[in-house]
Amino acid sequence: MLISKLFSLLPLLALQRCSSFSINNGASHQQQHQHQHQQRVFVSTPSRPTNKIVSDLMTSLPHLLVLTPHTPVDEAISALLQAGVSGAPVVERLRDAEHPERKATLRLVGFVSSFDFLPREESGTLVMLGDADNEDSETARRILGGEVRDIMTRDPITVTTNDPMKVAAETMAMHRRVNSGTLR
Repeated sequence: MLISKLFSLLPLLALQRCSSFSINNGASHQQQHQHQHQQRVFVSTPSRPTNKIVSDLMTSLPHLLVLTPHTPVDEAISALLQAGVSGAPVVERLRDAEHPERKATLRLVGFVSSFDFLPREESGTLVMLGDADNEDSETARRILGGEVRDIMTRDPITVTTNDPMKVAAETMAMHRRVNSGTLR
């Protein structure tokens, strides 16, 4: 049930993750793969220049969904679905031993998105779920049995709340890492 709800979020995630697509001009799959970079078409919507900064558009505490590295994966999936979001920061709560009355400080240690819940081989390549119910059940048990720390993106690239949105967009574009056709 949770897996099917998670897969219903994938079209939204695909739109967020996809900045380009290849044109099939009748070339074979091998030819398309060899010439993939020349065939890229970038899609964007026209926008007006903005003077907004990151804090103008970000969700902040207490409204921000945060997870911990030890959050069970099934709880993380439920939390994302309930919040209607496709990802959340992963934080550690640091307490000041000398001043326990102070609020805990949150330290960003990772980020998890609905894409991270999909089964992968060790190489990072996505694994398609099989037709057999036993295979799907075993895959779901393996995914749901872990913790967020097992699947999160560690040390995410960040920007500050005072950075212009242009800097945030440029940073996202510059640090995009692709491995086996999947964004990391």
